Amino acid sequence: MTTASILNNVIGPVMPGSSSSHTAGPYHIAKMCRSMMGELPSEISFTFEPASSIAEVYHEQGSDLALVMGTLDLPLTDPRFKEALSLFPSFGTDIKFIIKSFPEACHPNSIKVEARLKDGSSFSAVADSTGGGALLFRRINGWEVEMTGDAYYVFVELAAERAPAVGAMLERFGSVAAGEKEGRAMLLLSASAPVDPGLIEKIRSEERPFSCHCAVPVFFPVRGERIFTSGEEMVKYAEERGLTLGEAALEYESALLCMPREALDAEMDRRLQVMIDSVALGLSDESPQMFLLDPSAKKIMDAEREGRLALGGIHTRAAARAMAAMQVNSGQGIVCAAPTGGSAGVIPGIMVTMLEDMKIPRRDAVRSMWAAGAIGWVLATRGTFAAEVCGCQVEIGAAGAMGAGAVVEAVGGLPRQAADAGAIMFQNAMGLVCDLVQAIVEIPCHTRNGSFASQAFICADMILGGYHNAVNIDDTVDAVYSSGRMLPPELRCTSLGGIAVTPSALSMPRKR
Repeated sequence: MTTASILNNVIGPVMPGSSSSHTAGPYHIAKMCRSMMGELPSEISFTFEPASSIAEVYHEQGSDLALVMGTLDLPLTDPRFKEALSLFPSFGTDIKFIIKSFPEACHPNSIKVEARLKDGSSFSAVADSTGGGALLFRRINGWEVEMTGDAYYVFVELAAERAPAVGAMLERFGSVAAGEKEGRAMLLLSASAPVDPGLIEKIRSEERPFSCHCAVPVFFPVRGERIFTSGEEMVKYAEERGLTLGEAALEYESALLCMPREALDAEMDRRLQVMIDSVALGLSDESPQMFLLDPSAKKIMDAEREGRLALGGIHTRAAARAMAAMQVNSGQGIVCAAPTGGSAGVIPGIMVTMLEDMKIPRRDAVRSMWAAGAIGWVLATRGTFAAEVCGCQVEIGAAGAMGAGAVVEAVGGLPRQAADAGAIMFQNAMGLVCDLVQAIVEIPCHTRNGSFASQAFICADMILGGYHNAVNIDDTVDAVYSSGRMLPPELRCTSLGGIAVTPSALSMPRKR
């Protein structure tokens, strides 16, 4: 069972669109590789398995841009992101993207990294972008490892006879994994705080290792322990202490990251502001240019305000706001993935609607964000946010479930009601395929984001009004995960099935 953090793995990252799996995840992988190499390599290549999700969409969804930015050690939100492919030659490095089979590939977003440093030495890694910007390093220089980016790492390859002594030194700082083959040994330290630079220098100078690489975390370091491990435990924890679901989630995050709740609230408020800004930009005349679609969110809002729709109302406004944020995402503007880039409109649409139409105080909105994170945390712990693995039900479907929990929290609902609202939203999204047209996060993603933002309010109302949910959040998420794994690859973010292969979809002209 994964040790998931709400800020690390559910509400975030803040990123340029359009896909957290294919933008933020690759960026984090490249950034950690750059950290381990300690310098800009003279040349580096990124290899994708043929017919994998990332091989099919890496250019359209900005994986190549993100890998360049990470390699150059530039911020993911740097305004030069869109120009990354023309940027790197001026840094004196050669970057290549290759589609070729490699035996270590075992995930739709597996990436093989091979680099040559300026002193002639080499570095290699295999890592997976596992959804929502998360990652898993599985190999460094041919050695099996497990690195998830939420710790400080020291990787040492040295003569086998010296491994016990060096391992004992490293164990003072954290947990050490070890491996041995052909007279060589590998040690991998995972620590919650930076390692003494003097120790690293001692290892490099006295032990004469074959290699010694250090990596800093790309997420908040996990320094503590989980205070609950399932959705049911989470609800009971809140009930026993008289907490709301959002308050329980905040206590969990504080215990896991060993950070004060005030600092965590401030960070969540910052991410809420990114969402608010993305909606405002998408509803303005400055909404960025997309690949396939023309902006429509403002038109819908104008029509609703003028009474030109069949019904209108709060549900339509939530949908339009969600689509506005997705316009920014598709235009590679800055959004907060929640839980992914492909679902980056749902929570913003809901939160802005509660702030503007329901007049929810900002402090209560932040607490609702924590409740949304609590619902998403169940899936992060028990499953995945990667549509490449389980289809759209774990991206936009998950965002809708998170949003339903947030609505219940905002109006004073009970913890179990918030969890049940998330569960029934998940149940209504089960089996939803990922069939994005032309490998671009626009069709059917935009209208799905809008629809699920609206449905979140309906699911919240059904639970608040008395509907009894018989299948709890844990069992529901387990069913979502298992059914998603049954989907064929053509319906899991490869653009090889569903609406993506219709004549209308294939013939659509691109606008940029």
